[in-house]
Amino acid sequence: MFDGADHYLYNLMSAPPNLSGGALAAALGIAEWAIFIGPAMLVLLWVLGDDDDKRAAVGACLSAVLALTLAGLISSLYLHPRPFMDGLARNYLHHAPDSSFPSDHATLLFALGFSFLATPPALWRSMWILPVSLACAVGWARVYLGAHYPLDIVGAAFLALASAFLLTTPLGRQTRDAVTSLGVWLYDFPAGFRRLNPPQ
Repeated sequence: MFDGADHYLYNLMSAPPNLSGGALAAALGIAEWAIFIGPAMLVLLWVLGDDDDKRAAVGACLSAVLALTLAGLISSLYLHPRPFMDGLARNYLHHAPDSSFPSDHATLLFALGFSFLATPPALWRSMWILPVSLACAVGWARVYLGAHYPLDIVGAAFLALASAFLLTTPLGRQTRDAVTSLGVWLYDFPAGFRRLNPPQ
C-alpha cells in the first residue's frame, strides 16, 4: 500500500526526462550543496554565541549524529530501491544504487532544525525555521532528481524528530553539557596556553 502511494506521489513530483539548463542546475545546487548551510550554522553559533548558544549547537550536532547513525543502520538492514533503480527516472545526481530510505541529507537538516526548536539558541530563537525549510527544499530536489521517493523524506523527518527528542531527556542533556564543556575547554586552550607562556 505504501509503495503504491509513494510511487504515485513520486510521479507527481519527479523531473521530466529531458530536464536541462538552468532548471537542472538549480535543482542540483539545492540537492547537493544546500546541506552545507547546516554545519555552517553550527560553527556560527559556536563562534558568535554565548554559552547557551554553544550548548544548542552541540545538542543539534549530537542530534544529527544520532539521526545519521540510525539512518545508516536502517539503510544497511532495509534495501529500498531508489526511483532510478526502479526505472522511473534518470539518475540526475549520479547516485550510487544503494538503499534510499531514509534520506541522509534530509535527516541531517531536519535533526538540526528540530533540535533548535527544542532548544532555541539565544542568538536567534527562530533558527529552527532555516534548517527545516532547507530540509524540505533539499528533500524535494532529491525526489525531483530521481534519488529518493517522498516517503524517504518523511521517514527522515520522523527519525530526526525522535533523535532531537532523545537529546532533551536527562541523559541527552547531560551528554550535551559534558561535550559542550569539553569543546569549550579545547576551544579556549590555545589562548590560555599563550597567556601562561607569553612570548619572550
